[in-house]
Amino acid sequence: MERVRVWDLPVRLFHAALPILIIALFFTSEDEDLVAWHARLGLAVLALVVGRIAWGFFGSRHARFSDFVPSPAGLVRYARGYLRGEPEPHLGHNPIGALMVLAMLAVLLLITLTGVVTFAGPEWEGPLSPWISEPVADAVKDVHEGLAELLPWMIVAHVAGVLVSSKIERQNLPLAMVTGYKRADTAPVTDSGAWARSARLAVAALLGIGAALALATLLPESAEAAEPGELLEGYADEARAIDPAFAPSSARGEMLYRAEHVVDGKLVSCTTCHTGDPRLAGRSPAGKVVEPLAPTANPERFSDLAKAEKWFGRNCKQVLGRPCTPSEKADFTAFALATEGAR
Repeated sequence: MERVRVWDLPVRLFHAALPILIIALFFTSEDEDLVAWHARLGLAVLALVVGRIAWGFFGSRHARFSDFVPSPAGLVRYARGYLRGEPEPHLGHNPIGALMVLAMLAVLLLITLTGVVTFAGPEWEGPLSPWISEPVADAVKDVHEGLAELLPWMIVAHVAGVLVSSKIERQNLPLAMVTGYKRADTAPVTDSGAWARSARLAVAALLGIGAALALATLLPESAEAAEPGELLEGYADEARAIDPAFAPSSARGEMLYRAEHVVDGKLVSCTTCHTGDPRLAGRSPAGKVVEPLAPTANPERFSDLAKAEKWFGRNCKQVLGRPCTPSEKADFTAFALATEGAR
């Protein structure tokens, strides 16, 4: 058995960088203040995935799809041997591992693309808002979140499969992905020259980076910080376009804040997460700390239109079962601004 170089540097770097980015994405997925970083990290994953797909067509031998994508008959034959504990040897990805590679690339691609559509849609007032209705945007977001919840289970299955295969094949497969070498009784295959490999890698990298930069143009720019009163006036102007006699009312806003509604069979209100005092930190049903709602206790509240719209979009749907009207947004903002300083 000789040490044979199997995994080239681009494949190993992809395999090392991807888990780091995925972990960072999960940590930034629920924090509104980190949503811009979440979008950037998603684009970085997109660049990696597109680059890896390109490398699958003209990379080194064992990185190519033509080397490891199995035929149905080959997959069945390998699975039978695998279950007997005598799998057919494969220097590169085995057929079961190949299916997992293809599945994860497809899921990651869909997660990033649906994330871009979500961020570029009406919830964040992105450039796709005129062409995407709110029901369609909600459906795309549901797909994005559903696939994001599926991804950890796929990772667990992938890791378990690698460990089991390591035992059956008597190979340290995790170490092989780090060093690039496996033990085999076949002679290594000579790849093309260094210049040719470098040129192909440059093309794959440019394709990945180009795809990420192209989609980055669809993401809305972060709004400049503004005084919360400016946001109130904006909502009030929208309400006056419907009712010229409208005037914001903090009293109506407080009634909206404390009113209870039955949504999906549950009795909920804004105080469910934000407590009865908007100056205090609350807690979401999942246990996540929710920052104070009142700008006097949390100056970042109602100072960014995109964040405020996302907050209203999510919470109105959860508490009212529908989007808030411009007058409700204005009244609610007036109530939040009228709340005195934190105790």
